[in-house]
Amino acid sequence: MKRLFLFAGYDRLGSIGPALEYYIRSLSRYGDIITVMDNECPDTELSKLSGLVLHAEATRHGEYDFGSYKRAYFWASANLDLTSYDFCYLLNDSVYGPLYELGDCLDRMENLGSDAFGLVLNPHRRHPHLQSWFIGMGQNVFMSGEFLKFIGGVTAVADKESVCIVYETGFTEMLHSSGFSYAGLFRIPGRQIYNNILRLYRNGLPFFKKAALTRHNGSLGAQVRQILDNLPPDLKDIITEDAGLVYGREYIAGFLSGSRMTMACRYLRYMAGKLR
Repeated sequence: MKRLFLFAGYDRLGSIGPALEYYIRSLSRYGDIITVMDNECPDTELSKLSGLVLHAEATRHGEYDFGSYKRAYFWASANLDLTSYDFCYLLNDSVYGPLYELGDCLDRMENLGSDAFGLVLNPHRRHPHLQSWFIGMGQNVFMSGEFLKFIGGVTAVADKESVCIVYETGFTEMLHSSGFSYAGLFRIPGRQIYNNILRLYRNGLPFFKKAALTRHNGSLGAQVRQILDNLPPDLKDIITEDAGLVYGREYIAGFLSGSRMTMACRYLRYMAGKLR
């Protein structure tokens, strides 16, 4: 199968961090990649992706991940023969990984028998949706007029919550209203994608959300530590180094340290703050 990956990135430091480079390098084994970042980034940094991607660009456009997907898709439309690809993916760097080889997950998703599919489906009672950090589409979707209208209509919105409502949920609603079928490899409700990362890792999810590093006053540190301790040493070092650059080395050292009692106390302090 021939795959095209449209990859959205963001780095507040304006760099290609070690975790992003690792993700892109791992992904490059399975298809062609176009990377668009929603931040300024010097050519010296973008050159780290040379040989791994067909095209990389970085400019602050303020349209979040879907704005990057839009730019990547229109670059692909202008420069590639999209009909030569069996699948097109929308991916972003809001996660650390892959923690396992991606080939098995890609094959399993593509064999779900659906027009579109995601690594994670949130089975929300009123608004079920594919989580937009890892979505795949067959050619009948990504070459359709419905998808072209959807992706071409992406504009800046107020905040990330609006992105989730208008574009993440909106993408699945577009599939449904257009008669396209969709499915998810993992069904993960609510906030479990952020809060139950160790269980999800043990169940085979090949990523964990970066947001886990800052949620609940650092009380997820023990879960992250157990995941890291099960990874190959080089990958553990990549994730730890990247997290230190983004969140501060002192914070990450403290986040990963402490007993279960320490984590429980952090969570209780978080809950106490919520009740004030």
